[in-house]
Amino acid sequence: MALFGKKDEEHAANLVFQQLRLAADRRARFYVVVRTRDGKQHSLPGLIESYEGPTLLIDMSSGVRLSSAWKGQTVECYFRIVAMAPQRTEQHYMFASRILDIRALSTGLIVELEKPAAIESGQRRRSVRVRPVPELVGLLEMWRDEAPDDGPLPLAALEGYLRIAGVPTQCLLGAEGQPAQAPQTPSGPVAESVADPQPGLVDISAGGLRACIAPRAGEDGEKGPLARGDKVVLRAILHWPGGAHQPLDVLLKGEVSTRMHTGSVTGGVDVGVEYLFDGKIDADGTVAWVPVRDGVYRIAQWVNAVYMEYMRKVRSQ
Repeated sequence: MALFGKKDEEHAANLVFQQLRLAADRRARFYVVVRTRDGKQHSLPGLIESYEGPTLLIDMSSGVRLSSAWKGQTVECYFRIVAMAPQRTEQHYMFASRILDIRALSTGLIVELEKPAAIESGQRRRSVRVRPVPELVGLLEMWRDEAPDDGPLPLAALEGYLRIAGVPTQCLLGAEGQPAQAPQTPSGPVAESVADPQPGLVDISAGGLRACIAPRAGEDGEKGPLARGDKVVLRAILHWPGGAHQPLDVLLKGEVSTRMHTGSVTGGVDVGVEYLFDGKIDADGTVAWVPVRDGVYRIAQWVNAVYMEYMRKVRSQ
């Protein structure tokens, strides 16, 4: 539902102007979300350069690539306004727009957007990101994806995958939530003992996560076991705040989208992983991979619960 109605168009335009001005004054991060032909969404970050004319100008950094072929395309736009007093609050806004022009500068891009007639209150489901306390993360495991395709995968096949980090699995959820036999730690020179450092969950959203992988003994922390573009299999057990529900146990395929030279743990490496497939396990212990379109709904629910619990604590302080 639109936050600013259209019954009084002049009043609505003034409210839109006020919110955009506030976002510009506070240097709020502004995201333009484009959808490619294969259905993938890409968030392009920027800052509001100008909001006073008939259009909206967004300044994007030199790292952003956007072809002039996107002129005329409809996009989704998101921004948030943070207030620190009397207590920290966040207001999230979104609207649909159309790209009118794309101008290349020496410092990056200027994207000219159609100014919206109304703005809605809301945010992308997959973009809500939280940093969970360690008590909520029961397990995070990661293997290098060595399957030739994205077809059905027997759970036992994970035995032969290179375990990037993590402790041996106790059980994996089988069909209809029943425990199924889990793969054992792979043998051979690539396998490590149960004392392997477990990847630390830095933050997570419905669309991806960031993990810190600590180096193993004798491993080059600078190079590490993963590079951008590598495919991985993830398993995570996430506890609900207050123990409201049974822990969330998910099996996912993903792609390393970012890799930092420094990690959240000294000597470690932070990697960002975008979910590609959500694993559904049948009674035979076979995983069917369902493409992830706009985030994993179960994780979105969990992230929202963690976020709301955090906000309740902030407001009570």
